[in-house]
Parts: sequence; C-alpha cells; structure tokens
Amino acid sequence: MLHSIINKPVSNRLRLGSRRLGILTILVCASACPVHGDPPSSTSTTIGFDSDPGWEGFRNRLLPESRPIVRQDFGYSQTNHAGGQRPGEIGGVVHRAQPRAYYAMAIPTLSFNDRFSASGKFAVTSADGSSGVLIGWFHETSEGWRTPNSFMFRMDGNGGKYWVFYEYGTRSWATAGVGAFEGERYQTTPTKPYPADGTVHDWSLAYDPDAWQGQGRMTFRIDDHIYQLPLSPGHKEDGVVLNRFGILNQQTPGSHLEVYLDDLVIGGQEVSFDEDPVWVEEANRVTYKQRFIRPHHDIGYTQTENAGGARGEIGGIMFRDEQPAYFADRVGPFSLDHKLLASGTIALCSAGSDSGVFLGWFSAAAKRNKTDPEYVSRQTDYVGVMIEGPSRKGHYFRAGYSTSKGRGSAPTGEGSAENERSLILPDRSIHQWSLQYDPEGSSGSGRIRVVFDDVVRDLDLNPGERAEGAVLDRFGFFDIQVGGHHVELYVDDLTYSK
Repeated sequence: MLHSIINKPVSNRLRLGSRRLGILTILVCASACPVHGDPPSSTSTTIGFDSDPGWEGFRNRLLPESRPIVRQDFGYSQTNHAGGQRPGEIGGVVHRAQPRAYYAMAIPTLSFNDRFSASGKFAVTSADGSSGVLIGWFHETSEGWRTPNSFMFRMDGNGGKYWVFYEYGTRSWATAGVGAFEGERYQTTPTKPYPADGTVHDWSLAYDPDAWQGQGRMTFRIDDHIYQLPLSPGHKEDGVVLNRFGILNQQTPGSHLEVYLDDLVIGGQEVSFDEDPVWVEEANRVTYKQRFIRPHHDIGYTQTENAGGARGEIGGIMFRDEQPAYFADRVGPFSLDHKLLASGTIALCSAGSDSGVFLGWFSAAAKRNKTDPEYVSRQTDYVGVMIEGPSRKGHYFRAGYSTSKGRGSAPTGEGSAENERSLILPDRSIHQWSLQYDPEGSSGSGRIRVVFDDVVRDLDLNPGERAEGAVLDRFGFFDIQVGGHHVELYVDDLTYSK
C-alpha cells in the first residue's frame, strides 16, 4: 500500500497509453458516426506546447514585482518556551504557504487498525492573521489543505490569538475535523480563542481502533478540555498510512505562527530534547518569495512538464475571484449547434479550499464584461469542464455549460454512485481526459460527454436551452467568479476544436 501511494504519479504515467487509446476511440466515433440533422462541423488542432502558442491572456499574470517573503525557520532549538524541565525543544516560525515544509520523527508505519497516542506541552508565542500549523502524525508525501494520510491537531492563527482544531485525512483524501470549542464555527462560538502570548498548554492526541463499535475514534485533550471525534463511515476502511510524527506547515497562502513543543511522549516513549534529536527535515529552514498570493493569477505558457510529454505546457495558478480572467486561444466562433471536441492530459498539483477553474470554450466578450460575481449574475456563454467541488469531497472534474441567457448547470452527482463525477486529486498525478459536445444528443437538446481516465459521464442540456444559443470564440482556462482560493494545474498534448 505504501509503495503504491509514493509511486502513484509514475504508475499513472504507465497507464496513459491504454487510456489515451480508449479516449481517442470515443472521439473518433463522435466525429465519424452519422448524426441526425448533420450539425455544423468543426476542425481541430493539436498542440504539444514545445513553444509558446501565443494565446490571448486577460488578467492572467497578476503577480506583483514585490512579493511577500516566506520564512520557514523551525526545528530543534536550545530554548525553553514550552516549559520543559531543561532547555531544548522543537519549534520556531512556521509559515502557512506552499510548498510542504516539515520537521518530524521517522516512525514505523501506522494505520487505522493500530492504536497510537502522543502527548506533551506547547506554547504559541506569536500568531499573525491567516496562519496555521499542524502537529501530529502524517506521511512523508502528505500535502495540501485537505491533508491526506494525516492525524493531527491544528493551531489556526487569527492575529495575536489562535483557535485549535483536531482533524484527520485518509489515504484517498477524505477528511473530517472539529474545533476545540463550543459549537460548530469559531465565528459564532462563545468559547474565547487562546492568546498567542506564550502560555504553556498540556495536550494529548490518541486513536482507538476499537472504539465506537469498531469504527475508530479520535480523542484530543487540551488542558482540562477533552474532545472526541468518531471516524466517519467508510473512512476506517479507506485507511491511512502514517510514517512521520512532528510539525507540518498548513499549505495554503498565509502568514506565520511561532510555536514550540516539549516533554513529548510518542507511542508511550519519552522523547528528550536535551540535544538535537536529528529528525527528518524538509524545507523547514528556507526563505523565498511567495508565489501563491490571493487573488493574483499566474497562468499561461510555461516551460515545465507537470502534465507529461515533452517540456512545455500551459497552466499555473488561478484563483476563484470575483473579477474576470482567462488564458485562451481564439477559435470559431462556435455556437451550441456545433459539434465540439477536446482531449489531452492534465495534472492538478495543488489546491486550496473553495477553489476551482474552468477549461473549455467560452465568449471573450462575455467574460471581459462580467465584472460582478456569480452570486449576482451567472456567467454566460460557455461549454467546458468545471474543476471544483465542496471542501468535504475535493475537486470534481465535471461538465458545465451556460447559454447566452445564463441558463445551465454543472452537477457533481454527489450521493449517487452511478452518476457521481470523477474527483481529481491535487497529487500531481497525470490523467487523460476528453470533452465532447454533440448538439444532436439527448434527442436534439444537446449532450456533453466527459471522459476522465476510464470514467464516462454525460450531461444533457435541458429542453429549450440549445435554442438560446451561446457565442464560443475562445478555448482555454477561465476563472470562476466567486471569491476563494487557488488551484495549480497544467495541461499538455491538447487537441481541441478550433
């Protein structure tokens, strides 16, 4: 199991040949099979992005020349902030930022079938707004806001104060967590936050696989407050792989929190910090310029190879933002009466909560002129793939469309095993995908077919919507106009109707 997790991107590459053949078979049939009514045809082009394609960008490169500095400076320290018996502890300045940074003990692999626990003391000496750090068990490859293979508690900085949460993530990115306070939300709780003034707190975190009728249960204690969280149905079976214990940064854009830990007992064994324990380090003593700055998009052509193929691809960082942005090729113009085809490879490298992006055909004028958010008026004139979803699930790779009058949909199919759309994980795995729009599908109403790896899902336009029409004169990435966070993704070996 551990080997398959670490090598998932490689194994995905090995399967690309057979998957691409299956997707191309679907595309060829869609192009060659007779269609009732003989809708207008469209020619296609294929780009490997060996060089800059010269696509049109609109607010797609917004990173400022002067960018915030990220400083990770944590690990072993000959200090005594956390109230240990003698000088020597772990901790320091932890910045909420991409990429992953940690300082941790390598441990024998644990799963949800094992019983494990830890305890100790911690002190937070400063906490900027939008800061955060995770303490507990994780896997050496764990990353992202919805952290897979993790069992931890989190300190969430709010500017001079902080909240505490306890949470876990399975091997398949399913997550659950609760706050260490009254009620469901810190914004409305009567519980006061903890001041970031160096006060020392006792804590413990434990997992019992036999509790809750064998479902498994998480127990977290801070001082004299005890909280419990049963694993959600199916999560124990999904499993977890843990081979590190220590400090992990929260991987969304933010600022810094300074925390120290001492008097640790891990798995019943006391850990002494009288001298450097020489734990495993990754990017925990670095300084660099922040690239993920909300809401500054940084997407376009890039000389990288995240999505496979030769060097060169399109992609980067795009935020959910209330103002319009896109990076796209001039096409068509097409309408909802044209057959449309697209396919390629894609890799989602990182993603925050409440984030997403569109990929497909749209109207440049409609996009540029849309200066209000989605909750005021719906975006018009597009057919494509929407990469977005609820934070409890992740990012669905699903069809979406909107007519010239703003009617349309992009359902997730959540709750139905037969109709639920595919999830794309922010784990850098490379996937094959295709998108087909057939105006004569669904008895002439129009049908969008999305193939993601081996999964095929259809979305039918509602009766009368095709007649409302749409202007489609661009193909590429365009943003979702609701405030949110970032996705970092890349596309290569692209074929599309032009």
